[in-house]
Amino acid sequence: MADMFSNIRCLVITPEAQVVDAEVLDVVIPAYDGLRGVYPGHACLLCLLGLGLLRYHDLQNRSHVVFIEGGFGHVCDNEVTILTRTALTADAVTTTEAREQLRQAEGQPTSTIEEVQARRAAIRRAKQLLTLTLSRE
Repeated sequence: MADMFSNIRCLVITPEAQVVDAEVLDVVIPAYDGLRGVYPGHACLLCLLGLGLLRYHDLQNRSHVVFIEGGFGHVCDNEVTILTRTALTADAVTTTEAREQLRQAEGQPTSTIEEVQARRAAIRRAKQLLTLTLSRE
């Protein structure tokens, strides 16, 4: 079992790049069924990720936010590993781009159930991206 007073290593990995590799104080994972808070000494966990914002505090207690879009999270021995198809840091998207994505999502058609579901998913994604960009301020 890992020392409950040590730090956590947080890794966020996409097929293209390792987006985060940091020693952190805590991590909040956007699991498919809700947020999961992870602190040193946390029990081992494997979870399906949803769309949302991964949050963590670095060793200087500064807050960081990363947009995550699906994948898997693994927690064990004070290490959090996130494998995801998309991971964007706050500097990867501008507020203007996020607002434009939201505007486009809100303008999508709603004639069929499939279109309604696609529109809802696009709006949710755009709102999470907008929240990500606002986390810089």
